[in-house]
Amino acid sequence: MKRGKQYILVSLLCLVSSISLAQNLDIESITKSTKVKVSGNVNANMVYYNANTRNARIPFTYFLQGTVNVSWLSFNIPFTYSFSNQGDNFDYQLPFKFNRLSLHPKYKWVQAHIGDVTMNFSPYTLNGHQFTGGGIELTPNKPIKFSAMYGRLLKATEDDGNPQTLPAFERTGYGARVAWEKPNYKLGLIGFYAKDAENSIAAIPEERNIKPKENLVISLTGETTIAKKYTIRAEYASTAITQDLRADKSSNTSNNLAGFLFNNRTSTEYYNAIKADLDVKLGQMKVGLGYERIDPNYETLGAYYFNNDFENITLNMARLLFKNKLNLSFNIGYQRDNLNNQKAQSTGRNIGSVNATYQMTDAITLSGMYSNFTTFTNKSLNQFDDINDNDLTDEEQEALNFKQLSQNANVNLNWMLAKKKNITQNLNLNYSLASSANKENGIIRIGQANNFHNGNAVYTIGFPEKALTISPSLNYNYSDIGRDDSKAYGTSLNINKLFFKNILNTTLGASYNNNVNKEITSNVLNFRASASTTIAQNHNLNLNAIQLFREATQQEKLSELTVTFGYSYSFGLKKPKFRFEKRERNKKVKEFSFSYKEHTFSGEHSKITSEIKQLVDNPVFASIKNIEKVRNDLSLLEKDVVNNENVSNKHYKKAAVNYLDYLYKHKDFIDTYHKLAFKSLKKLYDQAVLLDEEVKASYNRLLHLMKQEVKSGNFISKSDKKDLKTRKIKMEAHQWMQSELQKLTYQDVVTNNGILNEFKNNHISTIFKMIEEKKTEQEIENFLALEFAKFYHKKALGIHRK
Repeated sequence: MKRGKQYILVSLLCLVSSISLAQNLDIESITKSTKVKVSGNVNANMVYYNANTRNARIPFTYFLQGTVNVSWLSFNIPFTYSFSNQGDNFDYQLPFKFNRLSLHPKYKWVQAHIGDVTMNFSPYTLNGHQFTGGGIELTPNKPIKFSAMYGRLLKATEDDGNPQTLPAFERTGYGARVAWEKPNYKLGLIGFYAKDAENSIAAIPEERNIKPKENLVISLTGETTIAKKYTIRAEYASTAITQDLRADKSSNTSNNLAGFLFNNRTSTEYYNAIKADLDVKLGQMKVGLGYERIDPNYETLGAYYFNNDFENITLNMARLLFKNKLNLSFNIGYQRDNLNNQKAQSTGRNIGSVNATYQMTDAITLSGMYSNFTTFTNKSLNQFDDINDNDLTDEEQEALNFKQLSQNANVNLNWMLAKKKNITQNLNLNYSLASSANKENGIIRIGQANNFHNGNAVYTIGFPEKALTISPSLNYNYSDIGRDDSKAYGTSLNINKLFFKNILNTTLGASYNNNVNKEITSNVLNFRASASTTIAQNHNLNLNAIQLFREATQQEKLSELTVTFGYSYSFGLKKPKFRFEKRERNKKVKEFSFSYKEHTFSGEHSKITSEIKQLVDNPVFASIKNIEKVRNDLSLLEKDVVNNENVSNKHYKKAAVNYLDYLYKHKDFIDTYHKLAFKSLKKLYDQAVLLDEEVKASYNRLLHLMKQEVKSGNFISKSDKKDLKTRKIKMEAHQWMQSELQKLTYQDVVTNNGILNEFKNNHISTIFKMIEEKKTEQEIENFLALEFAKFYHKKALGIHRK
């Protein structure tokens, strides 16, 4: 009966949308044009890796990606693919694909997704989970909007005995989202359902704790704007999830919205999530108030991960002052967990941050940030444990009042020293502080406080007429971690030069860093070289090489070489047309000017195009021009600019601005990524430091017990030996990860030193997508922290298992 209700819900969503979306076929446009256009790009990347020590990477990796778009009239049919041998070296299985194929046909406001695709309904329902199947999005110029999907979320994966294998039942899901959007308000209804196939794989050992699940999520969303000043947004989500489909059916009912439409079993659980925001515009000041609560154990099978058991209250404000020269914003908030008082400990966080940017002059910009986070934990004893506790000597420990204090500060000064036709000069100074301390019962004990100081200076001098840019930099890092102090200092030099009338773009770089602490002194030397060129406007070749040398006391010398070769081809084919010779006419020279941000372009269209193309070689765009997708998209946009050189000023300017908008937007994106990635890595290091003693103690405790057993003449079982080996691997892996994280600087993140480049290549597209979807910085930081943890953990285990 309730299964029928689920189908009725989705059917109603589709029916309401289809009634509202009916329209006449645009016959007029069909009769006017019959041009068929084929465009797209093909990308191939090959990575060679070699090191003199054991590592988890295969020596050769390839990536093949591309898009083909066929357009006719108002129809667009883009086809995307992605192939790689990245997962071939794994000796374990995963329930998802590395290689993907997808088709995204579009006609006006109708967009379909076919193949290996992702869709987003909301954070609490379907949120970026890859599925193999089909989806549709209808976004007409009417209030009604509609999306739907159906497909396989997880492929059946047998348990092969390898602990790294992730066995999974085959999981299928479907869902729909319907919205009614008017200028002053928006209403939405989302339904998502997923179920595992019980017989899709053989039985899994009970200790793996993997069981077939079933899930239904219903969400209600709304947004309204009052008097053009007050904007209110809210979402309520209700989930019903059966943790084991093999459990008996139950007649118990629930007040949960999703539970009304769900097949209840004894393992079925019901949870809710709610989020509400209020934004107020008061002249040039913006004030925001937010509230979010997610029940403990809230889960949706439409997302890969989900934070739950927390309540958030935030207040933020932004204001422009001093004739818009000063941009000031702050954010304060409070977060707590253990909402149902079921944990032995409760944790709360007080959050406060201030950001300021001051445009002192046209050439000098000063910005700063300060944040203060306080995490406190109160241990709450079970009442029966408290009654039966006859040991009164440990009351202070049992009444634990633990606080973790964290402070972050950053100051940045950017000074444009000169901007002339023959020379440009820029100076950037940056200082950051990250401080944390553990406070127990009001006392910060010795060894429980950490401080990280990082400063760097970058000077850039450019000679536009010679197409040459030179950028030296200095960096210094000082850390006092617990009872240990360490410092690191270094320098780098990067030279960028264009050859053959700006056809060949080359970069040479070198950096040296020295790290010193009580036990280890290390020296790291990096050499980098890259070259890229565009042939016949459509073919792009690029070659990058990084050679790293590292020496450290009591450690093996490391020599690591990474070479990446990339090729991309962008194309645009049109239906051939016959042309008859015409009498040549004198072409009218098209000359005009327009401004964009701090740039002013003037002259003929071809001259402006050349100036725009040179922008990407500016050092400020160095971090984005090596991203494959961005480079390919810019290549297509550049081609569009060139194709519009012989049309009107209006159409040419539109194409040029599209190129510039994309370039600057992704520069802002990559700056955000660098900032949040560095914060996530520092947070991961702090967590690694806190866990260090626990990991060591786990190994040493078992080692001590086994030694005692041997002294007593007792037999050591194979399982104990295996357990000891596993704990040793985990301890060594943890120490390696902690060591790698400790010496990371912000400059390492920006320059993608070492394995950070691999992480960035794997995740930068997802980060860009999250930013475009207006995910909060906290959501992106949480995602990065989780992915960095998995990434470093996998690298560490791969090295120490060999």
